[in-house]
Amino acid sequence: MKGDNLKDNNILVSLLSPKIKVIVLGGGYAAYIKSKTFSKKGCQVFILSKKFMDDFENIDSLSNVHIIYGEYEKKYIEDKNIVVIATDDSKTNCSIAEDCKTLCKIYIDATNPENGNCITPCQRNTKNISIGINTKGVSPVTSVFIANKMVDYVKEYDEFVEFTSHIRNSICSIEDKRKIMKFICTDDFYFFYKKGKALDVINMFYDSKFEDNTGW
Repeated sequence: MKGDNLKDNNILVSLLSPKIKVIVLGGGYAAYIKSKTFSKKGCQVFILSKKFMDDFENIDSLSNVHIIYGEYEKKYIEDKNIVVIATDDSKTNCSIAEDCKTLCKIYIDATNPENGNCITPCQRNTKNISIGINTKGVSPVTSVFIANKMVDYVKEYDEFVEFTSHIRNSICSIEDKRKIMKFICTDDFYFFYKKGKALDVINMFYDSKFEDNTGW
């Protein structure tokens, strides 16, 4: 039943990483990978363990990474948004999970993903687009494969996303914004965008008088 729930009831969210505090509990390889992932994305990362593998030297000089030597205590997770469980002690992991439930924390069990309430998707970015891929069968390697395929596809639309964002931010009226955005986010309009006629088409239908000062 747990496996079925994990496959069918996933939801992806985007975090504003500079506002997120993550604590990683453990000093082994799984803890290192999660610490590197969250720190690379800009989160404030706290890592607690009695000892750390040498790889942590690659990130311990980062301004948003904080190494803490010590044993787990509940106080360490109280002010954190996300908890990553990655110790090599199953009893300790269970105890941490219970504390997370009590404190209503988002937590990842790096040793057994089904025991947590969160899984980090494989993320890829272009200049204007972020993609998160999670396979329902919990296969990280497959997620990486699919994510790389997807980013190659969406790169074609990267400048178009920048263009539509500029248009959206140029419209003051909420009602006009809704109508125009619905109009331009279509395959038909994208055809004219590729032909260099995007602003002409918008002005033709909506008399918006957008000036061609954007480079499109």
